[in-house]
Amino acid sequence: MRKLKNKILYLTFLLTVTTSVTYAQSTIQLKMSFLGIHPFSEVNNHLFENRLDANGIFITEPGFILSFENFLRGDTFAWRGMMGFFSDAASKPAIFIHLGFKQRLLQIWRNSFSLCVGGNLYGRDSWSTIPGYVTDNSWSANGDWEYKLGIMAELEYALFLNDNNDITLSVLYGHLPNTFSFSIGYKYWFSSVIKNPKKCGSCPFEKTSKHWNP
Repeated sequence: MRKLKNKILYLTFLLTVTTSVTYAQSTIQLKMSFLGIHPFSEVNNHLFENRLDANGIFITEPGFILSFENFLRGDTFAWRGMMGFFSDAASKPAIFIHLGFKQRLLQIWRNSFSLCVGGNLYGRDSWSTIPGYVTDNSWSANGDWEYKLGIMAELEYALFLNDNNDITLSVLYGHLPNTFSFSIGYKYWFSSVIKNPKKCGSCPFEKTSKHWNP
C-alpha cells in the first residue's frame, strides 16, 4: 500500500511539473561570467589567484550558470532554480545551487528589467589545503569539499528577440560569497503561454492565444 501511495505521489509530482512547463511560461537560460569583483575585506584574500589588481578586488573567475524559470503570476513574477559552476578566486572548482523568485520591474517595448532574490548553497574544493590558509568557520567540511548557505541577488536586463529567444545582461551579487559579477546569457522560452493574462489596452505586445507577439 505504501509503495502504491509513493508511486501516486511521484506521478502526481511529475504530471504537475510537466503541465507547468508545457502550459505556462517557462524558460531555460545559459549565463556566462568571467570576472569576480570582491569589494569587501576577506580573511583569505591573500590566496586570490588570477588577480587583475594589486588589492585583489578584480579576479578572473570564469564560469557558467544554468537557469530555469516558471511564471507564477502573469508574465511578471516567477520562481527559478539555478546551478552554477566556477573557477573561484583561489582557482579552485566551485559550484552553487540557487532557488529564488524573480519580479519584473519595468518593460519598455522589447526591453525589460527584473530583480531576482533567493537562497544559495555554495560548495567549493576545500581551501584548507592551500598554504597560508586562515581558518574560516563560516564553511563546513564535507570530505575534500566545503559548503555554506548564502543569498544571491540579480538585476537582469533582457532584450526580447522574438517569441522564443532573449539575450540577457546581468549584475549578480553572491554567485560566490561576497562577490559581484557581470554575466551575458541566452534565454530560450519553452512556452510563452501566460497564466491569467491581465487585460491591457496599451501593452507593447499584442496577445494572441495568450502569447506575447512582438
